[in-house]
Amino acid sequence: MPSLPFFSAIKPTEKFIVCLWMIFCFLVLSYKLGEVPPYHADENFYIESSLRMVESGDYVTPVYHEKKRFAKPILYYWMVVSSYKIFGISLSSARLPSVLFGTMSVGLVFLLACRLFDRRVGLFSAFILPSIYLHFQISRWSTTDMALSFFVLLALYFFVVLFQTNFKKNIYAYLFYLSLGLGFMVKGPPAILIPGLTVFGFLLATKRGNWLADLRVGQGLIILLIIIMPWFATMLGMHGEEFKNHIVGNEIKNRLVHDTPFSFYYVGVLFRYQLPWSLFFLFAALKHFGVLGFSSEKGIGFGERLKKLGKNISWHIKLLFKEENQPFLFCYTWILVCLILFTLLRVEHSRYMLPSCAAVAILTARLFAGIEKNPEESGEFGFKVSTVITFLILLISSLLTGIGVFIFDSIPAELFILPVLLFSGALFLTFSIRSGLPMVFPIALALTLTMSSLSGDVLPYVSRYPMKKFASHINQEKFKGPIAVYNLGSHRARLGILTGRMVVKLHSPEEVEEFLRTNKKIYLVIKESDWKKDLSKTDMEIIKKDQIGSKPRIESNEITGLFDTEKLGKILRSTETFYFMSNK
Repeated sequence: MPSLPFFSAIKPTEKFIVCLWMIFCFLVLSYKLGEVPPYHADENFYIESSLRMVESGDYVTPVYHEKKRFAKPILYYWMVVSSYKIFGISLSSARLPSVLFGTMSVGLVFLLACRLFDRRVGLFSAFILPSIYLHFQISRWSTTDMALSFFVLLALYFFVVLFQTNFKKNIYAYLFYLSLGLGFMVKGPPAILIPGLTVFGFLLATKRGNWLADLRVGQGLIILLIIIMPWFATMLGMHGEEFKNHIVGNEIKNRLVHDTPFSFYYVGVLFRYQLPWSLFFLFAALKHFGVLGFSSEKGIGFGERLKKLGKNISWHIKLLFKEENQPFLFCYTWILVCLILFTLLRVEHSRYMLPSCAAVAILTARLFAGIEKNPEESGEFGFKVSTVITFLILLISSLLTGIGVFIFDSIPAELFILPVLLFSGALFLTFSIRSGLPMVFPIALALTLTMSSLSGDVLPYVSRYPMKKFASHINQEKFKGPIAVYNLGSHRARLGILTGRMVVKLHSPEEVEEFLRTNKKIYLVIKESDWKKDLSKTDMEIIKKDQIGSKPRIESNEITGLFDTEKLGKILRSTETFYFMSNK
């Protein structure tokens, strides 16, 4: 790998640009951060459990829905709790740690790409990463994934520095293990497996025979134990077999031992959630592996042609193992580890591929940097196709957004800028192709601004969140009475975060009756169906009501013949009406 002295070789202008871009990224990532209530199940885990820690003073054992939660280590909960303590209890505070890690990842991918390739690739990588949908979206969620991705990136950065110093500086090895340990305390084994397998695969491919000694594995294990063991030992002492059985059974055995059929789900995630950059990445990968640009003699059969293609691919793979191509090998190994590792798991979540986004950004940035040096490469068919599709994505998005703005006059005024941004990005893209100017920045700018406005303005407008409406009423009227929810699960956390108040969970009509007797004035959120079934005779009145989902215009029993009435019925019944009630 080419060597680059730490930060000193980077020009002051480039430092300034990256710092300015990071400030911009923080602003767009945090734009109206609390407008959309937690709609992802995992967000509720960390929001409610961290809130419970603040309320109870127990900062060791996470509790969710009155049950101990052993699913993840403690560090991310402490981050959210710290944010609550500093900025107050709010949804924005709960999500702020992810925003910070998402922003810091931009600067870190810049440094890593500089190390692997050069400063231009580093700059382009910093522009691309936050404009990848997967990275942008999860930076706005209160989940462990963005923190995990950051520590994976940090660990791999320190390994690259260590590798470039020929493993002579112990400090980088220790920082590598420190990153692994902190990542483990955020989300467990993936924080060690992803960078560990990437490093092992890379060293194996580069025939580094003494890697155990080079990486100071013995000392590294001690560092990991120092970081990991205190909390785990404490939890084992407090909860004994219950904690051990959950870790061994649910978190290890059940995730690895399963009969879930093999699928290419994560391959689809790799490309679908990183558009349009994944198109350019695919083009670059096909070139690196000798699939594109392959020519064969005319007049030969399909079998012979396929054989020649195989030899061409094999030759290009061998090229990756040469010293000058080791940065490419490192990045491809990183992506491959993510694909294989998560494919072996039982569960399928698109966010699991988040740690691969940095590698995709770096390889895509390298493609653009190469084309900037050799503009004739932009005339290649694969690059032209990727560019045209990107142009169409921006153009169609601008048209649809513009139509939406003028049709739905209640859409926020900020959205008027979206068509302009998207269309400008499309025009700039076309101009860049003709002039040879870099395309990365205008595309990244248009994408980040658009995703920010869509997340902060459009999503709250087009989606219905009853808890938000009820919380707004509570905050405006300054209600003094206690708040309760009836059989609503995660809505307890949502209402608590949105009001900054304690919310009680009730599970039976008897608990509701007791709640009414012990309080002069109470407020209750309940589903219409539960009210009619269990509590319709209770002396309470409806203050507000709202609905999740679209109001059904037909009943499933009206449909016969061509449709699956059972599935249709489930869709129609998915509509739920919520009551916000008070005692009279």
